[in-house]
Amino acid sequence: MNLNWFYFHCVLALVILVKDYNGTLEESLDRFEKKIGLYTYVDTSHREEEAPFYIPPIEEEIDSTFILPDYEGIDVPVDSTMDRGENENT
Repeated sequence: MNLNWFYFHCVLALVILVKDYNGTLEESLDRFEKKIGLYTYVDTSHREEEAPFYIPPIEEEIDSTFILPDYEGIDVPVDSTMDRGENENT
């Protein structure tokens, strides 16, 4: 069985890891992209764009204890103002 492709991928992965560790991966990829004609210039204008709309922060407390299951012998504080359908008269 021919393992040339396997060894090629292993060596390529090691080269990428070492170049990334040394901090030269981006420069090498930019030069490669320029050589084959795929390079796109990076937009260096740092414009601060405002959000299209404002979402105010949630100020009320949210009680999430209603999703906890009922266990016998375990005292879990539950909001007593919530109606969970337990006191329905049928």
